[in-house]
Amino acid sequence: MSEIEFEKIYRDEDVDLSILEGKTIAVIGYGSQGRAQSMNMRESGMNIIVGAGDRTRHSSWDKAEADGFTVYPIEEAVEKADIVHILLQDPAQPSVYYESIHGHLKPGQTLSFAHGFAVLYGTIKPPKDIDVVLFVPNGPGPVTRQKFKDGSGIWGCVSVDQDVSGNARETALAISKAVGSTRVGVVDMTFQHETEGDNYEEQVLYGGTIHLMRTMYNIMVKNGYPRSFAYAKAIRSIRSIIDDIDAVGIEAYLTSRASRTCEFAVRHSGPRVINEEAMQEIFEETERGIFARNWLQEFSLGMPTLNRMRRTWADSDMEQTGEIWREKFGK
Repeated sequence: MSEIEFEKIYRDEDVDLSILEGKTIAVIGYGSQGRAQSMNMRESGMNIIVGAGDRTRHSSWDKAEADGFTVYPIEEAVEKADIVHILLQDPAQPSVYYESIHGHLKPGQTLSFAHGFAVLYGTIKPPKDIDVVLFVPNGPGPVTRQKFKDGSGIWGCVSVDQDVSGNARETALAISKAVGSTRVGVVDMTFQHETEGDNYEEQVLYGGTIHLMRTMYNIMVKNGYPRSFAYAKAIRSIRSIIDDIDAVGIEAYLTSRASRTCEFAVRHSGPRVINEEAMQEIFEETERGIFARNWLQEFSLGMPTLNRMRRTWADSDMEQTGEIWREKFGK
């Protein structure tokens, strides 16, 4: 096998945490990811405070206090911080940023994001006199937390959009180490690649997989198969396939773990299911910002299309079968 060129992978020994010594990191957003990263960084010796909205309307304030963090209104947390680490969901970021963060930033601070969407598409425009960085652990908050507690981590990526201090990349890498990602590995990339890659993944991998399962189930039921059998084949089977591929790779899975019938089916019929032309079209639309504009418009209108699809899917035959399956057979 010919060698391929691979990007540098940063591990613990490559990253110096001392750049964060004596600095205060304000985590803005104490949801699933905010809680996990805050706790991991605190246990790595970092000084963490949490910025939250009005405690009468936001339960995150009480949750963070219960976890032992000092909590401030967002504006005050930003003023006290050296690093402002934004872990809010994408749609909420612009309004919170301009209402509570932007006017309280000071020259020399670092603004850190967990996704590049707002910066890449201009819904947030940071001041020019601060560092702007990105750190993304590639997994949900509970997994990020559990891996850290187990002495491991979850791989991630870092990026720099503005480097006023000359140390922006070192800061981003140090944050990734404090969260635990350099225990496994962290790669460096651009805001554009992180954001567009994530958007593409959500459309093609998540969207494609879920629609594949839904379509397979519906076709089997329409052609007379028992619902329990169709659900098992279309939905439940994917778990073992993914676990095996994750463990050994696609080729080793096909040649050493799958049956010969399965291997032939994958190589012979699989390409007919996948429409590479459509996938390329979605990739190009993502690069041109079409998906981002569509999503921002949908959100600004109150998500009417998304809410309509939610109602349709929730009432579907497959969802009802899934509820019965979990009741009868367990999770």
